[in-house]
Amino acid sequence: MAIPRAIVAVAVMAAIAGLANATNFDVSWDLSTNYTQWVSGKTFLAGDTLSDYTSSHDMVEVRSSAYATCNATSPVSKSATGNTLVALGAPGKRYFICGIAGHCTRGMKIEIDVVTASSPPPGSSPSPSVSPAAPTPPASHPPAPSTAPRSTTRTTAKVALAVVLMMVLAL
Repeated sequence: MAIPRAIVAVAVMAAIAGLANATNFDVSWDLSTNYTQWVSGKTFLAGDTLSDYTSSHDMVEVRSSAYATCNATSPVSKSATGNTLVALGAPGKRYFICGIAGHCTRGMKIEIDVVTASSPPPGSSPSPSVSPAAPTPPASHPPAPSTAPRSTTRTTAKVALAVVLMMVLAL
């Protein structure tokens, strides 16, 4: 009886450990954030999620052409609950806009490039195998603080759930 429980426990831990590596990116729609800047420098992996808990906006997934024109009339999906969680499953481009009139044209739109864990981030190139370049001199002033909303939350609750499951299975 102990061996089947151990096998189940290991399988559950492996499944939850894979989920625990995912990142949640909190979009927090508002009209003052530069979402092009918010997306830059982030790597969105298959398995990550986007969330928006702002009930005064909606999150509409659209096709590329609708993204370019801020057209929310034929969405891929739409959530206006203020409690949105979007799974970024397969690699590829995903487009999201706020469907409230005038918000997309004022910048409330994001283009997400979902990659696999083994692919390089968008816009990067493989590291050259030549000798390193001369060091870059230090900046004369530190970069300005970001006004972008909170960007990531690690899913440690899933790890805690795994520990509780392990304890239950051990009984």
